[in-house]
Amino acid sequence: MGLVGSEQKELERYLLNNGIVNRRELELAKKVQRAQQGPLPILLWQLSFITLVQLGALLDWSGQLS
Repeated sequence: MGLVGSEQKELERYLLNNGIVNRRELELAKKVQRAQQGPLPILLWQLSFITLVQLGALLDWSGQLS
């Protein structure tokens, strides 16, 4: 479920605008993402920045972008 550049930017805006994560959390998750090449929603969950329920909702939301 790797998002391409414009989709990831849209996801990042969504996360910030809806208060799901703060900018510090997002930047840390993106740093980990660059190192591990993993999907951002999964990394946010692994870092405990979002819950499993939020992860499911994000996966559903990002699936609608495709």
